[in-house]
Amino acid sequence: MSETLIGISSDYLYLYNQQPKSVSDYHKPYFLAFTPQEKNIINARKELISKWRNNNSSDNIFSKIEDIGEIEKYRSFWEFNKTWDVFKVYTIKSYLVPEVSDYLFFNYDFYTAEHDIPYHQRSLIDLASEDKIWLFDTNGKKETIKCLIYDIETTQFDLSKTNIPIDIIGYTDFNIDFKSSKDLDVEEFSFDIIDCPVHSEDIDITQLISRNLDEEIENLYKFCKLLKNYHIISGHNIAGFDNIQIHNRVKWILSNQKSRLSNDELKIFNEFINIYSRVDKSFHFGVGSEVVNFYPSSFDTYQATRKFYPFLDSFGLKAVAPFIGVGVKDRLILTPSQIKIDNRTLKYNKQDVIEQRGVTLNLIQQALPLSFTTCMTFDNLLSSGAVNMWDHMAMIRGSLQKKIMPPICRPFSISKTLLHNFNDIDTKEKIITEGRNNREQLSKEFVRVLKYGEEMPDWVKYPYVIYNVNSKDIDDRLNYHMPGGMTIKPDKDTESHFIPWFNLIVADVGAMYPTILKAMNIGADTVQICPNPDESNELIWLKKLPRKFLESNFCNYSDISEQDSFADKGYKLDIIIDNKPGVINCAMTGIMSMISKVKKELKETKKSGDKSEIDRLKMMYQSIKGARNAGTHGILAAPNVSGRQFNLWGAAAITTKGQMILADTLDYLEKKDIRVVYGDTDGIYLGCSRSMGNLPDFSNALNIVIKDNKEDWLSNPEYVLSAIKECNKRWQTELNYPDFELEPEIHDCMIFVKHKNYLIFDEKNGTIEMTTKGNNFKGSDKANIARKILRKIMINVLKENPNWIDEKKARNDIKKSITNNTKKILLDFDLSKVEIDDLTIIQSVKPSNQYKKNQDGSLSTFGKRAVALEKLLNKPIKSRIKIKFVITKNHLPGISNPSKSGVKPIDYMYPIELLKNVKDIDLKWYKKMIENYIQGAFGLHDIEVTEQKGLDAWM
Repeated sequence: MSETLIGISSDYLYLYNQQPKSVSDYHKPYFLAFTPQEKNIINARKELISKWRNNNSSDNIFSKIEDIGEIEKYRSFWEFNKTWDVFKVYTIKSYLVPEVSDYLFFNYDFYTAEHDIPYHQRSLIDLASEDKIWLFDTNGKKETIKCLIYDIETTQFDLSKTNIPIDIIGYTDFNIDFKSSKDLDVEEFSFDIIDCPVHSEDIDITQLISRNLDEEIENLYKFCKLLKNYHIISGHNIAGFDNIQIHNRVKWILSNQKSRLSNDELKIFNEFINIYSRVDKSFHFGVGSEVVNFYPSSFDTYQATRKFYPFLDSFGLKAVAPFIGVGVKDRLILTPSQIKIDNRTLKYNKQDVIEQRGVTLNLIQQALPLSFTTCMTFDNLLSSGAVNMWDHMAMIRGSLQKKIMPPICRPFSISKTLLHNFNDIDTKEKIITEGRNNREQLSKEFVRVLKYGEEMPDWVKYPYVIYNVNSKDIDDRLNYHMPGGMTIKPDKDTESHFIPWFNLIVADVGAMYPTILKAMNIGADTVQICPNPDESNELIWLKKLPRKFLESNFCNYSDISEQDSFADKGYKLDIIIDNKPGVINCAMTGIMSMISKVKKELKETKKSGDKSEIDRLKMMYQSIKGARNAGTHGILAAPNVSGRQFNLWGAAAITTKGQMILADTLDYLEKKDIRVVYGDTDGIYLGCSRSMGNLPDFSNALNIVIKDNKEDWLSNPEYVLSAIKECNKRWQTELNYPDFELEPEIHDCMIFVKHKNYLIFDEKNGTIEMTTKGNNFKGSDKANIARKILRKIMINVLKENPNWIDEKKARNDIKKSITNNTKKILLDFDLSKVEIDDLTIIQSVKPSNQYKKNQDGSLSTFGKRAVALEKLLNKPIKSRIKIKFVITKNHLPGISNPSKSGVKPIDYMYPIELLKNVKDIDLKWYKKMIENYIQGAFGLHDIEVTEQKGLDAWM
């Protein structure tokens, strides 16, 4: 039975309600060593032990080895039935693992593996697989997690300073009761939040105020002592700011003001620096930044927002809190230069803490079950992409199964090195020999892969499949083309665009790719390319592969023919899939079991009507579902992302089967004479009616009186649903997977423009909700008025087109209706009837010297804008700040040669807080912006309300 883990660092385990335990008491750093197949590993190990034991020097490589383990059987990752005899080499310190493994590989003919796993992850993986610890696993018992939420204010903030006095610390707390359990043998997971407080602005907030150094030391002492009483420390951007400031300040006090400290203060500060905080690096899209994590566990809601709500335009607290519904009314906003030790700043700090508590309450209910299911700490989980998250889950199963996990690398860069530096070598043995002879020319990343020897990924034998040495542009660098999901385009394939389809049913596989992965046992360690068609048990489709590979002895292939209804061109290749569950398959089983339990509980809870519990379960479901959907072909086919499980053939197996399922379903539905109007990766859209008269609630919401006419049904909905059930039965049998399901999703009306760009209309509580899909309609860089006008236009369009008979005429009518309504609404556009917030555009502004200058050394447009704003605000801009702007008739003061071209004319963007007269707002510009938005969204070229547009209107 595992102990409940809250957090882990390279040095300490933070177990539930226990003092920090040294990791070294539970685990020792190591890597795996093994030999080429022709060598005797017993003799090689004996020789290594002899050299290690007879070593008398304290400064050579053998002095860095602490122990050498017994020989164990490990399974190959890349060959199903192959095993390796390996032994573990333990090092004195974890950071010595790469150096010692290098030495054994380059000097003693050993292969080495798993030498590149960060030590806190290495220890967590092993201890979790041995069922000694697991994050937030209560073994079915009810436990309470204590959360502290805090925020600091500094009156002397400056980006260039690393030691800034902490003037105000505001904090509050809450508890969460929960219980959880897991069983890795059958991959069963269960997590239940029993009690969690609701958001409220009426909460107790403590504020520690420091007016001098002595008060600051006393307050920091109180705060550092307080941290030890909590399991989770939360706040917005604490890892990148608040934690750093407190850590640096305490460290400075220890170094420079030690004489001021009492023995207890000295003890608490040292514990804080050495045990309860740690400097680390965080990476987002490959860009690293310094962070500080507090322990037992840091929960940064900025990182969590980026993880769970990546579509937001801004991840700042002032944007996130209103989005989640926890924004403080009449919110006080202060810039860094306005921060003082006064009542206004104290109020600002208090409102920050209130909003941060509300945001934490929302996000922690998504993050806790995900951290538990993946067994990833918050600091790793929230900053990791899908590849790293699934690598982590796979490594736990790899440790459990004693399967050698591959090195982390970017296959594209490794392939490039092989093709440029290894003279067309196509065997692992020759790559090893060449690599050992040219070590100085190799990158650290390549050496990590090379040291695996014969257990290197199979794709190193044919790197030309991945990297195209003859590429002339970036789009041609990959030498293969794997089809994505099947697309049925409305404007090209079905001629269904610009037609209102009423009572539309989506035959949707809610988890198409995860379901295929689970049903077929697809993973990096379970799929191999097969040269012998007699041994193959599946086929894959790729549109493009190098002729050199097709003509090699690596694969058996055939050309795509007319009989392959799921494909248009390219090649079919034989593959073989292992019958033993792979590491990803096992992890996916756990994720899906968790989702199944949450869905079942959500269904039951909806009957009771407990809104807070329903919302909680919905949040939990969304986070686990997101993890599930991220764990498919993307992690197998990401050549430019650092990962461990690149397998092109496994990725293609998933997409190929998806194509087959949808092609077969499409064929079946069309034979049933059901009107298919659209299709994408995991769903087929079916139009049932040509009149809103068949939908009385929908027509009533639009105040349209229209009769229900049976002749307006293209297909009876019950007939369509029955056909979908038949498709389910076929593929449940074909996949031998009873959980496969095309789930019907019904919408009142949809209008398609082009692939991935369409509008959804549904009646909800007597009103029409419009949902936009696709970049054409996103409009996130525009003022909210654009989206409001779009909805107003489309509601009028629906009212004018309640039914239709001929599709071609309906299409023309809809286009005319959109055009006419756009012109009419914009001509009648009255600024006095518009909310000022709907005209605002939020932008970040940095200090002028942080903007890249023009080639002649002069300030850029953005730099000039920053200088002009400083004059307007009458204060310097010392750090990045967000400002609400409106577009005005007159440009900012001090701007020479102002320009009003483009989507956002920054020379004319005026801070809304300084706007004195609404008549200064440029109504004409807003009309033009909306006109361009509507025209661009629908691709219509005859909407012209204002003057003739130039090319820049489309940029």
